[in-house]
Amino acid sequence: MDHMPGVIDAVKRAYLDLRAVYEHLNNLVMTAFLLTLALSAIGFFLSGLGFALLSQLVHLAVHIAFGFVLTPYLIAVHRFIILGEATSRYDLEPGDARFQRFFGWTVVFALLSAVPAILLSIVPLPGFLRALLGLVLAIAVLVVTLRLIIVLPAVAVDSRGVTWQNAMADTDGYALRIFLIGLAASIPVALAAGILAGLFGSFRFVLLELVAALILGAAGFVIASLLVVIASRIYEWLADRVRA
Repeated sequence: MDHMPGVIDAVKRAYLDLRAVYEHLNNLVMTAFLLTLALSAIGFFLSGLGFALLSQLVHLAVHIAFGFVLTPYLIAVHRFIILGEATSRYDLEPGDARFQRFFGWTVVFALLSAVPAILLSIVPLPGFLRALLGLVLAIAVLVVTLRLIIVLPAVAVDSRGVTWQNAMADTDGYALRIFLIGLAASIPVALAAGILAGLFGSFRFVLLELVAALILGAAGFVIASLLVVIASRIYEWLADRVRA
């Protein structure tokens, strides 16, 4: 039985959930937001270092750092949406088993997202083949990521069946709809941020380029929050084997 709503209804639900998160977890949200801006600034100053491969590795390191410092926030949002549990504490506890499992999965997703760019930076191919390989890898990574989306909320609420096999089985046949929901929810934020960042970045002045990077970082935080609440709802709608 298809338990998922249509794309428009799911997007509406995501924005309502996001508003509830901002209302009930406001202290946590503010802490996570400030950390995001700080890491965005660090990433901005490191982004111009070295050759292509080094730049990609720096980007991956920043991405993993985001996952580490935001893990308490992401777990709290998942638990709020799924369990109704509201907390104001930002518990950055690397020794906690739940923290370790969740962060470990964020590293997996970061590595998946980095694979295409890193491979393309080290494989000597002509332009057309390079573009074709990049497209194939990007599609493969996107499909796998979409199929594994319920792993993170499952770990956050301590589900017992958290394996990649169970996640793939539970989301079988839903990758396209999950993609469309995430895309439709993200587009308004991405467009607004892109326009603003483009205006500031076009001046080619370091301080204004930093402002542009911070705008993109803020938008990334909002989009990540939207994707977290969407993943939580998809867990509720589809998780069977993962929940068991």
